[in-house]
Amino acid sequence: MTETDTEGFGGHRIIIFLYVVVVSIAGFMGAVLGSIGLRDLEAVSFLGLVTFQPTPLGLAAFGMTAIGTTLGVLLLLVVGVSRRYVDGDAAE
Repeated sequence: MTETDTEGFGGHRIIIFLYVVVVSIAGFMGAVLGSIGLRDLEAVSFLGLVTFQPTPLGLAAFGMTAIGTTLGVLLLLVVGVSRRYVDGDAAE
């Protein structure tokens, strides 16, 4: 075993855990908004591709899709940049 195997949580695991937590919170908040049953809610569209109805399930799916896609793209950009520009001192 190497030293990094015994250190505990790695950076990737923490980021993935936080990603899942944030997307889950977005889904929960969408379900809460949908269950309140506001009268003036209209169907929402995600990128013009999918339309979600203002039900608890529909708004939960919309929140999870919107936050998951946005955060996913940002995380992929960070990973791409971090792999391209490796710090020389950290590699030693």
